[in-house]
Amino acid sequence: MSAYAPPTTLSPSRIDSFLSCPLAFRFSSLDGLFDPPTEATVRGTMVHQALEYFYDSPNTERSEDQLHSAVDKMIGDYETDDDIIFLGLTGDKYDKLGNECRKLALNALEMEDPKQVNPVGLELRIEATFGEVTLRGIIDRLERDSEGRLVITDYKTGRAPGPSFEKKALAGVHFYALLCQREFEEDAAELRLMYVKSSQTITSRPSSKTISFTEQRLTAVHQAISQACESGQFATRKSALCNYCTFQQWCPEFGGDPNVALVEAPRRAQHS
Repeated sequence: MSAYAPPTTLSPSRIDSFLSCPLAFRFSSLDGLFDPPTEATVRGTMVHQALEYFYDSPNTERSEDQLHSAVDKMIGDYETDDDIIFLGLTGDKYDKLGNECRKLALNALEMEDPKQVNPVGLELRIEATFGEVTLRGIIDRLERDSEGRLVITDYKTGRAPGPSFEKKALAGVHFYALLCQREFEEDAAELRLMYVKSSQTITSRPSSKTISFTEQRLTAVHQAISQACESGQFATRKSALCNYCTFQQWCPEFGGDPNVALVEAPRRAQHS
Protein backbone atom coordinates (compact mmCIF):
# COMPACT_ATOMS: atom_id res chain seq x y z
CA MET A 1 0.00 0.00 0.00
CA SER A 2 1.26 3.47 -0.88
CA ALA A 3 2.15 5.81 1.94
CA TYR A 4 0.18 8.54 0.14
CA ALA A 5 -2.27 8.61 -2.73
CA PRO A 6 -0.53 10.37 -5.63
CA PRO A 7 -2.14 13.72 -6.48
CA THR A 8 -4.17 13.73 -9.68
CA THR A 9 -3.92 17.51 -10.08
CA LEU A 10 -0.94 19.83 -10.02
CA SER A 11 -0.41 23.55 -10.43
CA PRO A 12 2.75 25.44 -11.42
CA SER A 13 3.18 26.53 -7.79
CA ARG A 14 2.87 22.96 -6.46
CA ILE A 15 5.36 21.75 -9.07
CA ASP A 16 7.78 24.45 -7.97
CA SER A 17 7.17 23.47 -4.34
CA PHE A 18 8.08 19.84 -5.00
CA LEU A 19 11.17 20.75 -7.01
CA SER A 20 12.32 23.18 -4.31
CA CYS A 21 11.88 20.66 -1.48
CA PRO A 22 9.91 17.40 -1.70
CA LEU A 23 9.52 17.20 2.09
CA ALA A 24 8.02 20.69 2.33
CA PHE A 25 5.68 19.70 -0.51
CA ARG A 26 4.60 16.67 1.51
CA PHE A 27 3.94 18.73 4.62
CA SER A 28 1.85 21.33 2.79
CA SER A 29 0.17 19.50 -0.09
CA LEU A 30 -0.25 15.96 1.27
CA ASP A 31 -0.30 16.28 5.06
CA GLY A 32 -2.32 19.49 4.92
CA LEU A 33 -0.17 21.25 7.51
CA PHE A 34 -0.77 24.95 7.99
CA ASP A 35 1.61 27.09 5.93
CA PRO A 36 0.77 30.56 7.26
CA PRO A 37 0.54 33.61 5.06
CA THR A 38 3.21 36.26 5.24
CA GLU A 39 2.99 39.98 4.75
CA ALA A 40 4.76 39.54 1.40
CA THR A 41 2.24 36.98 0.12
CA VAL A 42 -0.70 39.08 1.28
CA ARG A 43 0.78 42.17 -0.38
CA GLY A 44 1.14 40.25 -3.63
CA THR A 45 -2.47 39.04 -3.50
CA MET A 46 -3.72 42.56 -2.87
CA VAL A 47 -1.77 44.07 -5.75
CA HIS A 48 -3.04 41.35 -8.07
CA GLN A 49 -6.61 42.17 -7.03
CA ALA A 50 -6.15 45.90 -7.60
CA LEU A 51 -4.74 45.30 -11.09
CA GLU A 52 -7.58 42.94 -11.88
CA TYR A 53 -10.10 45.65 -10.99
CA PHE A 54 -8.14 48.18 -13.04
CA TYR A 55 -7.82 46.10 -16.21
CA ASP A 56 -11.44 45.03 -15.98
CA SER A 57 -12.39 48.61 -16.83
CA PRO A 58 -12.71 49.76 -20.49
CA ASN A 59 -9.47 50.75 -22.24
CA THR A 60 -10.49 54.41 -22.51
CA GLU A 61 -11.06 54.69 -18.74
CA ARG A 62 -7.67 53.33 -17.68
CA SER A 63 -6.08 56.40 -16.14
CA GLU A 64 -4.07 57.03 -12.99
CA ASP A 65 -7.25 58.18 -11.25
CA GLN A 66 -8.95 54.94 -12.24
CA LEU A 67 -6.03 52.98 -10.80
CA HIS A 68 -6.34 54.85 -7.51
CA SER A 69 -10.04 53.94 -7.48
CA ALA A 70 -9.17 50.29 -8.11
CA VAL A 71 -6.66 50.32 -5.25
CA ASP A 72 -9.20 51.99 -2.94
CA LYS A 73 -11.77 49.30 -3.77
CA MET A 74 -9.23 46.55 -3.12
CA ILE A 75 -8.18 48.09 0.22
CA GLY A 76 -11.83 48.20 1.28
CA ASP A 77 -12.35 44.58 0.28
CA TYR A 78 -9.33 43.25 2.17
CA GLU A 79 -9.63 45.17 5.43
CA THR A 80 -11.36 42.24 7.17
CA ASP A 81 -9.64 39.46 5.20
CA ASP A 82 -8.74 36.38 7.27
CA ASP A 83 -5.05 36.60 6.41
CA ILE A 84 -4.94 40.29 7.35
CA ILE A 85 -6.50 39.52 10.73
CA PHE A 86 -4.26 36.47 11.27
CA LEU A 87 -1.13 38.59 10.70
CA GLY A 88 -2.39 41.45 12.84
CA LEU A 89 -2.13 43.91 9.97
CA THR A 90 -4.82 46.26 11.25
CA GLY A 91 -5.01 49.97 11.94
CA ASP A 92 -1.84 51.85 11.04
CA LYS A 93 -0.20 48.64 9.85
CA TYR A 94 -2.99 48.12 7.33
CA ASP A 95 -2.73 51.74 6.17
CA LYS A 96 0.99 51.22 5.59
CA LEU A 97 0.34 47.99 3.69
CA GLY A 98 -2.26 49.72 1.54
CA ASN A 99 0.19 52.50 0.67
CA GLU A 100 2.80 49.94 -0.32
CA CYS A 101 0.26 48.21 -2.58
CA ARG A 102 -0.67 51.53 -4.16
CA LYS A 103 2.95 52.29 -4.98
CA LEU A 104 3.45 48.87 -6.57
CA ALA A 105 0.27 49.23 -8.62
CA LEU A 106 1.39 52.66 -9.83
CA ASN A 107 4.72 51.17 -10.87
CA ALA A 108 2.80 48.66 -13.02
CA LEU A 109 0.98 51.54 -14.69
CA GLU A 110 4.29 53.13 -15.68
CA MET A 111 5.63 49.90 -17.22
CA GLU A 112 3.15 49.81 -20.10
CA ASP A 113 0.40 51.76 -21.80
CA PRO A 114 -2.70 50.34 -20.09
CA LYS A 115 -4.99 51.56 -22.86
CA GLN A 116 -3.21 49.19 -25.28
CA VAL A 117 -3.88 46.12 -23.14
CA ASN A 118 -6.68 43.92 -24.51
CA PRO A 119 -7.46 41.21 -21.95
CA VAL A 120 -8.94 37.86 -22.91
CA GLY A 121 -9.13 36.94 -19.23
CA LEU A 122 -8.06 38.30 -15.84
CA GLU A 123 -7.15 35.89 -13.04
CA LEU A 124 -8.22 33.27 -15.57
CA ARG A 125 -8.66 29.74 -14.23
CA ILE A 126 -7.58 27.18 -16.78
CA GLU A 127 -6.91 23.44 -16.73
CA ALA A 128 -6.15 20.50 -18.99
CA THR A 129 -5.44 16.81 -18.49
CA PHE A 130 -2.16 15.27 -19.62
CA GLY A 131 -2.10 11.51 -19.19
CA GLU A 132 -2.64 10.75 -15.50
CA VAL A 133 -2.42 14.32 -14.22
CA THR A 134 -4.55 17.44 -14.60
CA LEU A 135 -2.63 20.70 -14.71
CA ARG A 136 -4.45 23.70 -13.25
CA GLY A 137 -3.42 27.31 -13.09
CA ILE A 138 -4.61 30.88 -12.73
CA ILE A 139 -3.24 33.25 -15.36
CA ASP A 140 -2.95 36.80 -14.04
CA ARG A 141 -3.64 38.32 -17.44
CA LEU A 142 -4.19 36.69 -20.80
CA GLU A 143 -4.39 39.20 -23.63
CA ARG A 144 -4.17 39.76 -27.37
CA ASP A 145 -1.38 41.91 -28.75
CA SER A 146 -1.80 44.37 -31.63
CA GLU A 147 -1.49 41.49 -34.10
CA GLY A 148 -4.07 39.35 -32.32
CA ARG A 149 -1.58 36.93 -30.80
CA LEU A 150 -1.89 35.52 -27.28
CA VAL A 151 0.33 37.04 -24.59
CA ILE A 152 0.56 35.67 -21.04
CA THR A 153 1.41 38.22 -18.34
CA ASP A 154 2.27 37.30 -14.76
CA TYR A 155 2.64 40.00 -12.09
CA LYS A 156 5.41 39.67 -9.51
CA THR A 157 5.71 41.83 -6.41
CA GLY A 158 8.98 40.37 -5.14
CA ARG A 159 12.55 40.97 -6.20
CA ALA A 160 13.45 40.34 -9.83
CA PRO A 161 15.93 37.48 -10.40
CA GLY A 162 19.41 37.99 -11.74
CA PRO A 163 20.14 37.08 -15.37
CA SER A 164 21.29 33.56 -14.46
CA PHE A 165 17.95 32.80 -12.74
CA GLU A 166 15.59 34.24 -15.35
CA LYS A 167 15.04 30.86 -17.01
CA LYS A 168 13.95 29.31 -13.70
CA ALA A 169 11.65 32.25 -13.01
CA LEU A 170 9.94 31.72 -16.37
CA ALA A 171 9.26 28.03 -15.75
CA GLY A 172 5.82 28.66 -14.27
CA VAL A 173 4.53 30.73 -17.19
CA HIS A 174 5.71 28.04 -19.60
CA PHE A 175 3.14 25.78 -17.93
CA TYR A 176 0.52 28.44 -18.66
CA ALA A 177 1.62 28.39 -22.30
CA LEU A 178 1.07 24.63 -22.32
CA LEU A 179 -2.43 25.11 -20.90
CA CYS A 180 -3.26 27.80 -23.46
CA GLN A 181 -2.15 25.60 -26.31
CA ARG A 182 -4.53 22.89 -25.12
CA GLU A 183 -7.42 25.26 -24.32
CA PHE A 184 -7.21 27.63 -27.31
CA GLU A 185 -5.37 25.36 -29.76
CA GLU A 186 -2.80 28.05 -30.44
CA ASP A 187 0.62 28.94 -29.13
CA ALA A 188 1.20 32.00 -26.98
CA ALA A 189 3.42 34.50 -28.80
CA GLU A 190 5.01 35.89 -25.64
CA LEU A 191 5.38 35.22 -21.93
CA ARG A 192 5.90 38.20 -19.63
CA LEU A 193 6.91 38.51 -15.99
CA MET A 194 6.23 42.02 -14.72
CA TYR A 195 8.27 42.75 -11.58
CA VAL A 196 6.39 45.79 -10.37
CA LYS A 197 8.70 46.51 -7.43
CA SER A 198 11.69 47.20 -9.65
CA SER A 199 9.74 48.01 -12.84
CA GLN A 200 11.46 45.21 -14.74
CA THR A 201 9.90 42.95 -17.34
CA ILE A 202 11.31 39.55 -18.33
CA THR A 203 9.99 38.11 -21.58
CA SER A 204 10.22 34.83 -23.43
CA ARG A 205 8.88 33.56 -26.74
CA PRO A 206 7.72 29.95 -26.42
CA SER A 207 8.11 27.55 -29.32
CA SER A 208 6.65 24.16 -30.11
CA LYS A 209 9.91 22.71 -28.78
CA THR A 210 9.70 24.50 -25.41
CA ILE A 211 6.01 23.61 -25.02
CA SER A 212 6.76 19.95 -25.76
CA PHE A 213 9.58 20.03 -23.21
CA THR A 214 7.23 21.58 -20.64
CA GLU A 215 4.73 18.75 -21.12
CA GLN A 216 7.52 16.20 -20.69
CA ARG A 217 8.62 18.03 -17.55
CA LEU A 218 5.09 17.91 -16.15
CA THR A 219 4.95 14.15 -16.71
CA ALA A 220 8.38 13.64 -15.15
CA VAL A 221 7.55 15.68 -12.05
CA HIS A 222 4.25 13.84 -11.59
CA GLN A 223 6.07 10.52 -11.85
CA ALA A 224 8.62 11.65 -9.27
CA ILE A 225 5.83 12.74 -6.91
CA SER A 226 4.01 9.43 -7.44
CA GLN A 227 7.18 7.47 -6.64
CA ALA A 228 7.69 9.48 -3.45
CA CYS A 229 4.05 8.87 -2.49
CA GLU A 230 4.50 5.13 -3.10
CA SER A 231 7.65 4.86 -0.97
CA GLY A 232 6.84 7.56 1.56
CA GLN A 233 10.35 8.93 1.06
CA PHE A 234 10.36 12.69 0.45
CA ALA A 235 13.85 14.08 0.15
CA THR A 236 15.00 17.36 1.68
CA ARG A 237 16.65 20.04 -0.39
CA LYS A 238 18.61 22.51 1.68
CA SER A 239 18.83 26.00 0.22
CA ALA A 240 18.40 29.66 1.08
CA LEU A 241 14.64 29.03 1.06
CA CYS A 242 15.05 27.09 4.33
CA ASN A 243 15.36 30.43 6.13
CA TYR A 244 11.69 31.12 5.31
CA CYS A 245 10.31 27.59 5.69
CA THR A 246 7.40 27.13 8.10
CA PHE A 247 8.33 23.49 8.67
CA GLN A 248 12.01 23.90 9.55
CA GLN A 249 11.65 22.56 13.12
CA TRP A 250 10.43 19.19 11.77
CA CYS A 251 13.06 18.90 9.03
CA PRO A 252 15.90 16.37 9.38
CA GLU A 253 18.31 18.95 7.95
CA PHE A 254 17.80 20.90 11.18
CA GLY A 255 17.56 17.95 13.56
CA GLY A 256 13.79 17.58 13.36
CA ASP A 257 11.54 14.55 12.95
CA PRO A 258 9.01 14.75 10.07
CA ASN A 259 6.68 12.26 11.78
CA VAL A 260 6.35 14.50 14.83
CA ALA A 261 5.00 17.23 12.58
CA LEU A 262 1.88 15.16 11.99
CA VAL A 263 1.12 15.51 15.72
CA GLU A 264 2.59 18.89 16.62
CA ALA A 265 1.91 21.04 13.56
CA PRO A 266 -1.45 22.78 13.14
CA ARG A 267 -3.61 21.67 10.24
CA ARG A 268 -4.64 23.95 7.41
CA ALA A 269 -8.34 23.48 8.20
CA GLN A 270 -7.92 25.11 11.58
CA HIS A 271 -7.01 28.37 9.91
CA SER A 272 -9.19 28.34 6.81
